[in-house]
Amino acid sequence: MEPRLKIEVNTTDETRVAQAKRALHVVGTGSENHTGLVLSFLDSHTELRRPDTKVGNGFFIDFSKVDRRQGAGNLSKKQPLPKAIGATTHTVIDATAGFCGDAILLALMGFKVVAIERSPIVSLLLHDGMRRAKEDADLWAALHNNLTILEGDAKQLLETHKNVDSIYIDPMFPQKKKKSPLPPGRIQLLSQIVGHDLDADSLFCAARNTNAKRVIVKRPNHAPQMADDPVVVHKGKQVRYEVYGLAP
Repeated sequence: MEPRLKIEVNTTDETRVAQAKRALHVVGTGSENHTGLVLSFLDSHTELRRPDTKVGNGFFIDFSKVDRRQGAGNLSKKQPLPKAIGATTHTVIDATAGFCGDAILLALMGFKVVAIERSPIVSLLLHDGMRRAKEDADLWAALHNNLTILEGDAKQLLETHKNVDSIYIDPMFPQKKKKSPLPPGRIQLLSQIVGHDLDADSLFCAARNTNAKRVIVKRPNHAPQMADDPVVVHKGKQVRYEVYGLAP
């Protein structure tokens, strides 16, 4: 049987080699559909790539590349996402962290974010990204300990994180019926690893059964609403943020 994930060690650093050995036990026995992907441990970072991609050119999480401009820039709270999260929100659970694209932005905006990711592979990449973020003094100061990454089933972890203002859910987008361009490569990789979020509805119900003030769901504009009773919807060019719970 073809191994589900190949792990390569392209470093002689003892710490990195030890991390690769631990990864072999953690992700080598999972049930995820990632046959054919390669997880490479390099001196500088851990990357995920396809076999025909050159070592060093794979995907890895680099939080230092985030555009941190304030005001009308990338971290503006006038954008649809932070508006949906809520001006009075302090604590956020990102129940579908993925590569933490939204979680890192929210953390840099000053929200206290707990990002939950159930894929051991994605979680490993996230923790590698956090490891390198600590080496960037300016970035680490900007984060101000606002981002925590947890690996596990969000439906279960929600039960242990009851005192939270907002819960954010960004399930894998349903495909359009008509043909459309392929999503960016990193999203294709994520989809290959985690598949479709078939339990998005049950996660949404679990979130609404907590005492969070609001539940926010990110949806593509072409998709139907998650439920028929959002208190407000904040629309962007391609996606919208449905807010359920207390009115803003």
